[in-house]
Amino acid sequence: MTEEKRRFSRVFFNVDAIFEVDDGKYPVDHIVNLSVGGCLLELEAAFAVKQKCQVTIQLNHMAPGVKIYGEIVRVGDGDVSVKFTSISPDNLLHLQNIIRYNAEDPDQIEAEINASPGLK
Repeated sequence: MTEEKRRFSRVFFNVDAIFEVDDGKYPVDHIVNLSVGGCLLELEAAFAVKQKCQVTIQLNHMAPGVKIYGEIVRVGDGDVSVKFTSISPDNLLHLQNIIRYNAEDPDQIEAEINASPGLK
């Protein structure tokens, strides 16, 4: 059995996103899972671990969306794992609300947010 290293609970959030790395923009049709600390994106492309990136979660009622800066931590067959490193306070609030409203256990999410209010 492997030890769980995740600090934040994941939620399923099937919406579009834009993934930006270097000078490239890549549309993402499916966010596999999302947390306050990172996400897993369904994306077919060659990226390198430790590359800086930006993820913009597309929301119909909010243009241009929730923008989050991060770093690629894993690249697999058809997916990319991103650790979030920087976000504006307004976008952090939107991200936290997305996680709260899509979680199976909102109380657990609330406890995680209260224990770690910023990205670490």
